[in-house]
Amino acid sequence: MTPAGAPLIGIIGGYGRVGGVAARVLTAECGYRLRVGGRSADAAWSLARTLGAGSEAAVVDAVDSQSLRHFTRGCATVLDCSGTAFVLRGAVRRSVLAAGAHYVGMTDDGGPRTPYGPATAVLFTGLAGTLAGWLPRLLAEGLASATCFDGWYGGLGPVTPHTAVSGLLARRRALDVPAGAWTGARTGGGSPDGPFDGALTAAAPTGPALPAPPGGETPLAARESPPPWPLPARPAAIHRILPEELRRQMYRLCLEEARWREAFPGPATPAVLDRLAGRPRGALDARTLLGVARELSRASRLDAESISSYAMTYGTLDGLTPDGLTVRRSALMHCTDVSGLAGVIAAATAHEATENRLTSGVHVAADTLPPEGTADWIVRHLPRATVRRTEIPTGGTGRTTSTPVAARRPG
Repeated sequence: MTPAGAPLIGIIGGYGRVGGVAARVLTAECGYRLRVGGRSADAAWSLARTLGAGSEAAVVDAVDSQSLRHFTRGCATVLDCSGTAFVLRGAVRRSVLAAGAHYVGMTDDGGPRTPYGPATAVLFTGLAGTLAGWLPRLLAEGLASATCFDGWYGGLGPVTPHTAVSGLLARRRALDVPAGAWTGARTGGGSPDGPFDGALTAAAPTGPALPAPPGGETPLAARESPPPWPLPARPAAIHRILPEELRRQMYRLCLEEARWREAFPGPATPAVLDRLAGRPRGALDARTLLGVARELSRASRLDAESISSYAMTYGTLDGLTPDGLTVRRSALMHCTDVSGLAGVIAAATAHEATENRLTSGVHVAADTLPPEGTADWIVRHLPRATVRRTEIPTGGTGRTTSTPVAARRPG
């Protein structure tokens, strides 16, 4: 039974694929009162009835400021899963913050990241970038210091155009790493935002330089090592980048080096991303970006027709324990429900904001996710999801530090 005095969270687009998962997780995990909103009253009430007595439904149109104000009334936090934030250029965020509620947007609205009042705003900057910022924080828990991070992301699944917008905006903010130059090294000074004002440089390659083929796609044979999971027997693009979210963690964890690669099975999705990679950084206006996002959405559906969806993230972190032992930690996260993973991230972020654990101002989701808590929520709420971690002392053997998933959740 949800307590009558529990905080109220409003979810715009609450009956969609991401919003629906977030609603169920917030109900099961935290016992919040929920207001499920969207343009369809029937769909909103259909989900609200399954969530229990503490949930209600409301019709809301994100385009209508008066409708937004009415929906926000009484909410501690509004979770925006509608996908319209970028089209409206931050209008939903401004309206929610003006009403005194916290705002969590599951689409990067592309607006300025300047504070607006005392409340908190958190923006989702794409699944790959969010995981790139969260994973080193998970691996660094309890370490006295850390030096080098090496990470991978691979995913396949249909995405909506508005979800694709966040990923595309994140890629525009990322730094491309030339073939053969695998490491982004933090050489001193700098800021958690942007490319450290020139202090972030590409390290010298460990082997002979490898020419990048046209379009930016790198043959697997040209890599130093394969990804830590088998790639499908189809064309795949391997992109070496340093996401904004990882650069921020380089600064905050005082990392000396960081590597990040993204593997995209194709052929349709890599082809779209490769064409985008050939454009100048400032060449995409809002209309063009939406057009590319629709194209990427169609490509993702084509690629996912014959292969089950999945998202996999793997990373290693070298560091020092409080008792002076040098170790290498690794973590592998795998799930088969990509929208569900985004829903869990949405729920965890909304929970942090509602509990007033975040400072006022604008944040990105990768900086706000509780490292251990998010891993636990992923395993508990996504069937067949796994988060496995190991720790290997230098020169020693590894030991598993996470509970086997089979012991936590069947199926």
